[in-house]
Amino acid sequence: MDSSPSSGDCPIVDTMEREYVLKETHKPIHLEDHQRRILNNFFTLTPDGRLPYLTYVYSTPKKEGKTEIAAGVAYSWSRLYGGDCISAANDKEGARARMFVRVVETLLELKRKRPKSFSLAVHESCHERGFRGSREQSEIEFNDIGQANPGPHILRAIPGDYAGEAGAMVALIVFDELWGYSSISLNRLYTELQPQPANPFSARFITTYAGYYGESELLWNIYDSVVKPDPQTDEEMGQRVPGLEDLPVYVHPESKTIVYWDHENRMPWKTEEFLSAARADPSLRGRDGEYLRLWENRWSTGAQPFLPTELIDAIMAQGKEMGLINNMPAEAA
Repeated sequence: MDSSPSSGDCPIVDTMEREYVLKETHKPIHLEDHQRRILNNFFTLTPDGRLPYLTYVYSTPKKEGKTEIAAGVAYSWSRLYGGDCISAANDKEGARARMFVRVVETLLELKRKRPKSFSLAVHESCHERGFRGSREQSEIEFNDIGQANPGPHILRAIPGDYAGEAGAMVALIVFDELWGYSSISLNRLYTELQPQPANPFSARFITTYAGYYGESELLWNIYDSVVKPDPQTDEEMGQRVPGLEDLPVYVHPESKTIVYWDHENRMPWKTEEFLSAARADPSLRGRDGEYLRLWENRWSTGAQPFLPTELIDAIMAQGKEMGLINNMPAEAA
């Protein structure tokens, strides 16, 4: 495959839109304008032929295509750069990540609809095994097309076994829904699976929405370091990326980390009617914070106060106007 983009996009974006087929439409993915701009900024190589960052975070509200983006990046990376690519599952998913399943599904579509493209992408050993993309299968071997990383060129799904990955020389590590990395073993797995700084094509790619204060510590550390929210206003204060001022993309140059953290619902199917129905979901009754976490990508405590803060403030102000005095001793209060 000729890895030179013909569309003006970077190779990752170009490959996604030519080869990454969606099972729902049977056609290659078509990125929205904001997705295209962000991914081009993420993966356009520097003048010396390197990726510009080591850690990438793509965070949006629910149903904005995060998992599909992660799968498209992993597929395109495997086709372009190769190496040992890992799809890491979180506590909520067990041993298989949804992102890996989506790559399997696109390969199934290629095999059915575009057998020549499938043959170009997947190593013959997968043909010999009768590649079907079953949920039990945990790795895919891609053809060597002169990728930058040494072979074999494998995309594999792993459980949260950090000890089993000690010393791994990985090219790409994809963490889907990092908010769910709450156990000690998964935090150690994240620490163990480091990009290789000497390798110009090695990185971590993270897709997630917001987590819970006090639980999603790993994700919070990244968010707090790069996005730098103001604790009083929740306004992001991090360093914005030139050329993407209209999008919430932040960079931490010292660690070579870039974070796209969005609160808006930008996808065309997220109509006001759809969001109103989500807001009225009976399962979220009394759990406004969970709606904000899922559909506005805002951090949550995981619990709701008995009374809303606004109501408490209003009651306190009214009591003050009426001359009510708190006679409780300060030490008792």
